[in-house]
Amino acid sequence: MKSRIAFASSTLLLSLMVLAPATFAQNPPETAGSATGGTVAPAPAKDAPAAPGSQSVGNAENEARDIATRIEAARKQGKDVSQAEAEEKQGKAALQGGYKAEAEQHFNRARQDLGTM
Repeated sequence: MKSRIAFASSTLLLSLMVLAPATFAQNPPETAGSATGGTVAPAPAKDAPAAPGSQSVGNAENEARDIATRIEAARKQGKDVSQAEAEEKQGKAALQGGYKAEAEQHFNRARQDLGTM
């Protein structure tokens, strides 16, 4: 009787060792080793309609170019443009990430720093 229990338990243990890794694996074989290992949130839509009062991507990009031009003009006049440049850089990063409202805030701060608002 004891040998039957020992045999049954060893058979169960072996079957779990063989089947468990394939059955309970968290990553499917095609994504094994991926950094995320699961579901990733979708990227924000770049061409989604803008909310009322917010900028479109093209308008925000034009504003980024306008800020760069204003910074260069202020620099030629001998003004300190370091804070405006920092805001411009953060605004461009926000724009690349799809955060148009945040980019607009940074561009507005840059304009304020330049005294052109």
